[in-house]
Amino acid sequence: MDKSFPTKRLQMTLAELRRASERTLIVRLKFADGETFMYRPGQFVGLEAPDGRPRYFSVANAIPVGNELELHVNRAPAGAFTGALFAEAQVGDQLWVEGPFGEFRIPPEAPNEIILVAGGTGFAPLRACLEQLAADEKARPGAGRRIHLYWGARSLADLYDIASILALSKQLPGLRFVPVLGQGHPNISARTGLVHRAIIEDFADLSNHDIFACGPPAVIEALANDCASERGFNASRLTADIFVTGPVCEAITPPTEGAAIELHLKETGGPREIRGVEGEALVFALKRANVALLAVCGGKGACGTCRIHIAPAWRSLLPKPAKREARLLQHTGADEGDRLACQIRLSAGLGGLELQTCAENKGDAQ
Repeated sequence: MDKSFPTKRLQMTLAELRRASERTLIVRLKFADGETFMYRPGQFVGLEAPDGRPRYFSVANAIPVGNELELHVNRAPAGAFTGALFAEAQVGDQLWVEGPFGEFRIPPEAPNEIILVAGGTGFAPLRACLEQLAADEKARPGAGRRIHLYWGARSLADLYDIASILALSKQLPGLRFVPVLGQGHPNISARTGLVHRAIIEDFADLSNHDIFACGPPAVIEALANDCASERGFNASRLTADIFVTGPVCEAITPPTEGAAIELHLKETGGPREIRGVEGEALVFALKRANVALLAVCGGKGACGTCRIHIAPAWRSLLPKPAKREARLLQHTGADEGDRLACQIRLSAGLGGLELQTCAENKGDAQ
C-alpha cells in the first residue's frame, strides 16, 4: 500500500485562473515559501468557501510544479462558490486549503493493460496518475503498459486539456486516447454517446480488465452495471472516485418516525451520550452532535472519510462491510473494528452502541 500522508490546513495564493472552457476553470494555487505539502496522485483537497464549508477538488498534477497545485473546477449549476471563482476571484487572492483526502490511485502493481475513464473534470485525478505512470516509465523503461483512456464530455470544448494528453502520449507510447462526446461536432469525426457504451463497443470481453474511473455517479454506476452484464466485467475490479456533492451532514433532519437510539461515544475528555434515530445512518447522528468527522461526500459511501472505531463487543452485531466499504477501509489503512459511519444504519439492536472516532482510537474502545 502507498504511504499515507497526514492532512494539513494551510493558506495558499491564487497564482493562475484560466478559463479552459465555458464550464471549466484551471486554478493554480501556490504554497508559501518553505511550505511543503505531500499527497498521492489521485487525491483531492478542500478549499474553504466564505460560508466556512470546504468544497473539494482533485489535484491534477502528480507533484507540485513550481510549488503549485493545479485544480480543474467545473462550474456547478447555482453553485455560489464555483460561481464566485469564475466571476470574482483574482490572482493574488488567499485561500485556505486542507488535505490531502481520498484513496483513489493507480497502483504500480496494476496490470499491464488498464482502462481509464474520465467524466468531465474527472480527467484531473487521472492526469495526475498518468503523470506518475510516465515518471515510472522513465525510471523503468520498457514496461510497455497499454493504457486505454476514455474521456466523456458534453462537447468538443469540454475536452479542455487535450494538450496534456498529447504530451503524455509522447512519454507513454502505450497510451490510446478515445474522446466520447455527448454532442456531435461538424468538424471532427469523434465517438458520440455515453462513454461506457464506447468501452462496451471496443471490448468483447472485460472479465480480465481493471477499470479506473473518475466522474459523476451515473458514469460509475453504468460502468459497474452494464460492463458487468454485457461484457463479463468483474465490478470488484473497478476503482472509482465518484464526484458527488453530498449534503451538509450537520443539517440532515432526522427521520420523523423511528425510535431514539442511544449511542456511547468515547472521547479524550470522557464518554458522551449521543442520540440517533432508528433508520438513519450513524454518520448523520454523529455530525449533528458535532463529532469531528469529515464525511466529505455527505454520507454517500464514496470518500472513506467518516471512519469510526467500534468496540469489540458490538462488532458481531453489525453486518459485514459491502465491497465498496471494504475497499475504502483497506485503502485507508483501517484497523480491526474500523467501519464507515455512513454505512451503519441505526436499528433497535444497536441501542447502546459503543464507538469512538479513529483519531481518538488508541486501541480498542472499551
